[in-house]
Amino acid sequence: MKPVRSMLPLYFGPPNKALFGCYHEPPSERSRKCAVLICQPVGHEYINSHRALRQLAARLSDAGFPVLRFDYYGCGDSSGSSEAGRVSQWLENISMAISEVRYRAGLTQVCVVGLRFGGALSAIAGAQRGDIESLVLWDPIVDGKSYLEKLIFLQKEMLRFRPKPKRDRNSQGHIDILGFPLSNFLCSELEKINLLTLADKPAKNVLVIQSDQTTGEDSLNDHLSRIGARLEHQRLEASQIWLPTTDGSLLVPNQVLQSVVSWTSQMHQCQTHCQTH
Repeated sequence: MKPVRSMLPLYFGPPNKALFGCYHEPPSERSRKCAVLICQPVGHEYINSHRALRQLAARLSDAGFPVLRFDYYGCGDSSGSSEAGRVSQWLENISMAISEVRYRAGLTQVCVVGLRFGGALSAIAGAQRGDIESLVLWDPIVDGKSYLEKLIFLQKEMLRFRPKPKRDRNSQGHIDILGFPLSNFLCSELEKINLLTLADKPAKNVLVIQSDQTTGEDSLNDHLSRIGARLEHQRLEASQIWLPTTDGSLLVPNQVLQSVVSWTSQMHQCQTHCQTH
């Protein structure tokens, strides 16, 4: 029987803004010298991708990486109301989570894996910090304005056969996207996000995984190369796991998960070799 790996549910950060996370302890015989932080999407995309990201954390841990996945403030099981979400707050959350996984693993090197809006946040955080070893951007949101427009369109499509009373975004203070509120302030923040304006590389090594053909990764790849990141791009045929399914099932794209684990493992081995020779 395969042994069950250790997973520790925990809260971290300031007591008045505590964040919930799950720390995956690697087997001691395969422990590596790099920790991994998983940055999840938000809203309905968080719910739909939860199963896949939990399996990704387990696979990375089994490969020897200490892994932390966590909920941003106002999301999931972290403190704060859904309407309290802010991009600036979530960027601070990523920095707190990096400190937490470094502390628990006793390591300094960190690889960040971000899916969708988690990819956008992790890229921005990495460019601001300048100390991220490697970064995996899985179908990242490149243009926040386009992302918001698609969310609003999806909401309208889902309600087409279930009419609801019309709401005025300004008078209500937020819009609803598949049951998750986005405040007017958060919407204005989203509209300003554009990864093509990053002035500094978000990490030394970057992997961009593209399964969604409409999210602007080609332009992002060119930009990341221009600002000095060592870049690898993979275009994989995979389900867009962040979208609702007709039967409500949560999909797991095994090829993508394997690519993330393989690339992260190769990056660590290369870094270890370069540092010891």
